[in-house]
Amino acid sequence: MKRAFVDIPEGQMHYRTEGDGEPLLLLHMSLASSDEFTRVMPFLSKSYRAIAPDYMGMGDSDPAPHQYEYLDHARSIRSLMDALGIEKASIVGHHAGAMIGAELAIAWPERVNRLVLSSVGLWESSDGVAVIDPPNFMTRVEIQADGSHLMEWWRRSGLWSDNPPEIVEERLIEYVKAGPRGEEMHWVGRAYDPKPRLPLIPCPSLVLAGTRDPFCPMAEEVSSLVPNSKLTFIEDAPTDIDRLMPEEFAAAILDYLKSPA
Repeated sequence: MKRAFVDIPEGQMHYRTEGDGEPLLLLHMSLASSDEFTRVMPFLSKSYRAIAPDYMGMGDSDPAPHQYEYLDHARSIRSLMDALGIEKASIVGHHAGAMIGAELAIAWPERVNRLVLSSVGLWESSDGVAVIDPPNFMTRVEIQADGSHLMEWWRRSGLWSDNPPEIVEERLIEYVKAGPRGEEMHWVGRAYDPKPRLPLIPCPSLVLAGTRDPFCPMAEEVSSLVPNSKLTFIEDAPTDIDRLMPEEFAAAILDYLKSPA
């Protein structure tokens, strides 16, 4: 696996890459980075050229020039594709990455082959019932002289999965790299309504859900909104499925991408 930077209009974007062949872009969740996919890429790279970027403002990429909407992130991914000479790719997006991939496919359908939507975040069901009612995790966290902000970021890093400490520490590092502006992505995601956007997806898609992910109960509704989609559940898979169950995650992706359209 190699790491590199590429210049795009917004600044320098960091990415990881492994393998050869047809390109497969891996788009991470909010307040994360390409590190999210380091355990998955060895499986995917046997069949594809796996490329996992850090969004602007996340990981080792430059700060975003302003608070980005999902379409802004999608535009930066298109710029990455241009810089790497990629005309068309399949896309795997996890949580926020799923909707960034969807926005890319909607805005630039000629650039996307197939789309894997993993754990799309519907915050409310069709009857208006909240899917999750999380403890405070979206407020801006200011850097404190006593380091107490690190404990708050540690707490937030472990909210959604019963993760071992080493995984929580990985997430903590991603919070530190994103800094106080990192929560901007959660604010954008919380205000974003996927329901009118999902029916506009033009390419074949897989809706993927881990049964221990908070958004799993909405997977069937999501799939019903996405034209030409298939639905797959991964049993006992948590929010951080790509970190904790990488082989199972990769297998579901490869089974879909290698199946007839």
